[in-house]
Order: sequence, then C-alpha cells, then structure tokens
Amino acid sequence: MRIATLGPAGTFSEIAACEYGQQLGNYTLQFYPALARVLKALPGEADSAVVPIENIVEGVVSPVIDTFVKRSLEIVAELTIPVRFSLVANHHTPQKIYAQFVAQGQCSECLSQYNVPVMNTASNSEALQLLLQSREPAAAVVPEHCLGDHSFAYTQHDVTDYAHNETRFVAVRVPTGESVPRAENIAYKTSLLIIDDTDHPGLLVEHLQVFAAYRVNLTSLVSRPTGQGFGQYHFYIECEGHCEDTAIRAALTLIKLRNKVLVLGSYPNAGKCPT
Repeated sequence: MRIATLGPAGTFSEIAACEYGQQLGNYTLQFYPALARVLKALPGEADSAVVPIENIVEGVVSPVIDTFVKRSLEIVAELTIPVRFSLVANHHTPQKIYAQFVAQGQCSECLSQYNVPVMNTASNSEALQLLLQSREPAAAVVPEHCLGDHSFAYTQHDVTDYAHNETRFVAVRVPTGESVPRAENIAYKTSLLIIDDTDHPGLLVEHLQVFAAYRVNLTSLVSRPTGQGFGQYHFYIECEGHCEDTAIRAALTLIKLRNKVLVLGSYPNAGKCPT
C-alpha cells in the first residue's frame, strides 16, 4: 500500500500515516511538500493519502474540505495525534525564533513572551535545522518527537496554547466501488457534503431539523464558500453513526429532495471506544 502524506520526515502527518499504515500491514510512505500535492498523488502515485482535517486550536483544514467538493474522494479512516511542541534555543536570550507557521499559531502564548521576530519556515524539520545551523542566538519551536539526542542551551517543554492539543487526520482514497466492511461493536462516524445547488431562505435550518428529527448527532458542521458569489456555501458535516444506519439513511433521503448530497464515507470514530 502506497501512502502519500505531507513531508518532510518528522511531521505529525508522518506519525499519522505510519499509524494508518500499521493498521494495513505492508506499506510505504511517500512525502509531498504541500497538501494539494498529497491529494493530487491519488490514484496514480499513491493508493491512499493521510491528511490533516482539523486541529483543536486552529480548526478545520479548509483546503482538504474544499478538495472533497472538487474531486471524488472517499474517507476510509480517522486518526487523532497529540500535538506537543517544545521551544529549544542555543542561547538563553535568543534574537529570533524559527517556527513553522502552523506551529506559530498553536504556540502563540509562549512566543508572545519573547520580544523577538518569528521566522516562518516551511516545516518543523526546517525550523530545527535552521536552529542547529545558526551561529547567532536563536530558538525554534519543534515537535517534541523531533528533539532526538540534540543538546540545547535552553529547552521549554509543552509550549502549545492548549495542553490537550490534538490534530485529527483522515485517510482518503479514490472510490473503488467497494464499501469498507462494517464491523460489529464499532462506533462509526459518517462524513458528507451538502452542495449548495438550490439555495433558499432557511436551507440550513431545514437540514438541521431533519437530523434532529431522526436523532442523528452531528459532531461537525463547516460552511465553505462555493466561490460563485457571496452568501453561497457548501456544508461539510460529520455525524455519529454509519451511513447504512436506518436513521441516517432516512435523514439523507429527505435532504436529497432539496440538495445534492455527497456521502464521503463511514469509518471508525477515533474519538470513541467500541460499543
């Protein structure tokens, strides 16, 4: 199984991809420099891709959700990875701090304590390498799993704004026509898109009322602009349960009378233990 993910080595994406690969057994990783390139690798260069879809601090990863509208992709698995960063320095009074832009956003409270410029890098690995190569007093925000055996003049562990910071990843593939086997005693989650093709007043409320009437619990609701005009949105929704469940099937049957619905897949809920 060829798995595409965001590189270089040492990213949280690599951890998630390896965890997914271990579920499959035999796999190889292929790194790409951008999310768009990771997803473009399907299906010619890779059989599946593992990409981030949401972070507790930063929210949803919009480019991934937008790709679901543009391309036919299927979500087959979900993984949650703890996000832990450390601030390491070659001097107790650094004059600049290297940080990947996402890491900067997730460690803003710590960085605000230093009155020095933050130099954005393309990856967390690059931030570490620039610090190791620096001859000037400098620091870097680095994932704790990347620290290795390096020696630093100063280290501050767990500098994320939220101690329970996590990123949620999904494994996606081009639909094969074969549904993922449904196992007993597993808590499932279903992802879907409601396409804005017949916009009208009360559209979203109507759909929410349908889910509520059938007691379908929504765990995520994200609006994404269609790009066609202001006020026009697609809706990405996640709900508890499998798309073959009676309640979800009934709800989607009614919603499909008003709008186009794309079911992106049903997969084990990483946030819930087996029932």
